[in-house]
Amino acid sequence: MSSDVALPTSDINKSDKTEFTGEIPVFKVSGAFSSHMVLQRCKPIKVWGFADKDGVAVTGEFCGEKVCATVTNNRFELVFSPHEASDRPLTMTVCDSRGNKAEFDDVLIGDVWLIGGQSNAELNLKPCLSVTPVEKFDENANFRLFMQTQYYPFTHQEFCGCPQPDIINPEWRWKRPDEEASVTFSALGWFFAEKLSKDQNVPIGMINMSAGGACISELASEELAAELGYDHGANVRQGGYYNTLINPFIGLQFSGMIFFQGESEGIWRERAEIYDKELAALVEDERRRFGYDFPFFFVQLSDYREECKTYFPHLDIVRIRQFDALKLIKNSCMTVDMDLGSPEGYPDFAHSPYKKALADRMCALVSAVCYGKGSVKDANSPMPVSAKRYGDRVEIKFDNVSGGLQSKSGGDSVEGFSYGEYGSLVPAKAEITAPDTLTVHVPENAGTNLINYAFSIVITEENAQLIKSGGLPCPAFSIKAE
Repeated sequence: MSSDVALPTSDINKSDKTEFTGEIPVFKVSGAFSSHMVLQRCKPIKVWGFADKDGVAVTGEFCGEKVCATVTNNRFELVFSPHEASDRPLTMTVCDSRGNKAEFDDVLIGDVWLIGGQSNAELNLKPCLSVTPVEKFDENANFRLFMQTQYYPFTHQEFCGCPQPDIINPEWRWKRPDEEASVTFSALGWFFAEKLSKDQNVPIGMINMSAGGACISELASEELAAELGYDHGANVRQGGYYNTLINPFIGLQFSGMIFFQGESEGIWRERAEIYDKELAALVEDERRRFGYDFPFFFVQLSDYREECKTYFPHLDIVRIRQFDALKLIKNSCMTVDMDLGSPEGYPDFAHSPYKKALADRMCALVSAVCYGKGSVKDANSPMPVSAKRYGDRVEIKFDNVSGGLQSKSGGDSVEGFSYGEYGSLVPAKAEITAPDTLTVHVPENAGTNLINYAFSIVITEENAQLIKSGGLPCPAFSIKAE
């Protein structure tokens, strides 16, 4: 993969003592590992666990290799050599010198992907099947699932108070994608894993770390949340979802993260205004903790119909700040979702069932960026890269236009542009004047060079018409003309 950029391993998450909320187990391999798991290819395979007595010797065997470690501060870590991808079921055994043993079978080697965010990332597959039915669930498909849910830490907040060293729910483990495991897994994650495993012909492991309703202050570590000025969360204490759903996986090797979050920040204008900076801080912090500059693929928020004005009155600002975050987060890409919101009449305005279409877009981008298969420019939405003023007009140049910019109206005219600052936006006439150029008409005495597109709480066919050949929509954005 072309995007493997290693960072120095950080000690940011290590302490002198492994802190358990409950009793220290006599011997236990971390719940991050189980039968049916996928291990990251082409990187050292780190497997850790816990014991109640320091000095105990621990031995692991995998792929004909035997490695050893010693329990220190109630924790041990085994490191196996890197391996190429393999869909042949393998077995791993871990035992200690006192006779305790753990054995995992049906182990695959491939690419592990994380999915983070809030409810549109966590939304399970079942309600999406009415729109995109799955003909048959195949437990032998070339991907595996690890599902964590928001509900468990929300109802067991005793785990939220400090970073948990291990998976908090003993029922959470790796599973084959049979119907039972699939319909309760993240819909976006399931469709992403299914397609990526077929497109790349490699086993895919998908781990859900998202939590419905989660703000950045809850997904961030407590240290970062405090730096950002938060002393409480909306659903759990600040850092609560980080402590329970993310921290137990620190040390895991993986390929990248897909991420869908931001609706909660749309509740408060002050949070919406700084969303780009907070998202960038979240990604930087997690990269330091995982010790890896992992690729980060995130979603610009959907349209949420008229109902969102009541619940998320500042989503328009969040979308603009998400576009701005691309400049702050290196090794990141954004998938536009504004045209894939819930249809009129669908009973859930906030959680669109069109997760397969979104996963297909993300997969195409991931395949191009991380696997070198397909064109990055074709897989990406048209992105504004510069704006220059010429008297009473502003010309905006776009990248990733493929066959050229288009308007959903069918002509050259494009609705959805405005000029001015938030709160005093003035609609502006715009038209496509070249395959990669759009001209916006702005009076010379307007007193502003700020051009906006789709800066609206509710996105419609009338206020967001810019696409490119093939149909990928332009993101909502603001750009200053020179």
